[in-house]
Amino acid sequence: MSLKLNINFIPDQFPRALSLWELVDMSRALTEIEGLTKLVNIDTCRTIKVENYVKSKDKARTRPTTFSIRHPSREYESTHGVVFMPMDELCFDQLIIDGFDKLIEQRAQWWQPVLQHSGFVMARLMDEEYNTSQSMRNIGYHESQGWPHHHLPKISNGKPPPIDQTIIDTRVNPGHWRFKPGYIEGVSAEMWLGKHFFKHVGLDKQALYDVDWLKVTELDNVTHIKAYDKPFDSDVGEQRALQIKLRKLLFGQSPHTEDPEFKLLSEFQPLEQ
Repeated sequence: MSLKLNINFIPDQFPRALSLWELVDMSRALTEIEGLTKLVNIDTCRTIKVENYVKSKDKARTRPTTFSIRHPSREYESTHGVVFMPMDELCFDQLIIDGFDKLIEQRAQWWQPVLQHSGFVMARLMDEEYNTSQSMRNIGYHESQGWPHHHLPKISNGKPPPIDQTIIDTRVNPGHWRFKPGYIEGVSAEMWLGKHFFKHVGLDKQALYDVDWLKVTELDNVTHIKAYDKPFDSDVGEQRALQIKLRKLLFGQSPHTEDPEFKLLSEFQPLEQ
């Protein structure tokens, strides 16, 4: 399993993106936890020492509102990365950590400033492959990965010729996600929710305590929820049922949810594994 951690903030909290890098001391975390001595600076596509990344990026002054690094090894360069980017049109910013499983698993060593930050919205911990497959609409990509899709409904991408094509309707997948104004509509077995999340989705926090299938813990100004004992990696059976219930609970009251009952999810008959 390869892990993915997605963290969201309200906009404009880090106009100099490196201030977030420095806030969590990411250079130290990558060195001490992941054992990295070098990384690839995506801005320049050059491999540099981890300890020189901040100085190098500040000196270059390229894209100061973002940062993006990859693992220096060719074996991991396409699967291991740390990226921060503003999503201006969607009114939130996001920090994404892919593949660095030790960094994610030992997050307690670096991410407390993230949880305590006044601009924190939400964080989701996921199985990277499952997360990708549940939202990937490209049929060719599914076939290249050997992911079954014949049972999934197909729709048009809505584009005019010649760029029109048939795609997978991922709305029937319980693990799919969608960008929404101020947040991401997607669930994971373990999530951290800040005050801005509850405001964006119109949810009363008490609703989390009113169900007996969810473990809820208050961590200062963040609410931690856990619905399953490991990251979701299945869209059938018990895991499917939990993901649908969690979607309804978290997003059923949101003004941005097109189908509060998630009927496509509830009525679809999945392919049993």
